[in-house]
Amino acid sequence: MTSKAYKCGPFTAKAYKKAVGKGYEVGITLAGQSVFVGNFIHAKEANAWWAKMNLEVRKFGNKYHLGKKTPQTWFAKFMSNYMYKAYYAHLDTQFTKYNRGFAQAVRRDEKKFSAIKKTYARNAHHMSARRAA
Repeated sequence: MTSKAYKCGPFTAKAYKKAVGKGYEVGITLAGQSVFVGNFIHAKEANAWWAKMNLEVRKFGNKYHLGKKTPQTWFAKFMSNYMYKAYYAHLDTQFTKYNRGFAQAVRRDEKKFSAIKKTYARNAHHMSARRAA
């Protein structure tokens, strides 16, 4: 498990990345309350989001300065919404990349299938012509 603490005004947020079952969980807690949780299947994806998430937490802390009287529940909700917005923007870039890669693979496989289909159709027809009644 990897963790990191961030000071956001009067609050301390803790970011973590850990293996859970066959996947990975990356999240943020604030005073023991879960603010954000993201789940990943592959370590490479979890590590990429971990780096991006830590950047986003620092940007959030620098952009939104809080006073000592800021309500913790409001701050947790605000930070949660901010992090989920960044998370889904990150996933959109990943899904676009995967969609493009799989679309290319399908086109390549369809070309191969067409060539194989022609070969099998020709061989099957040829074999049936040799049969005796």
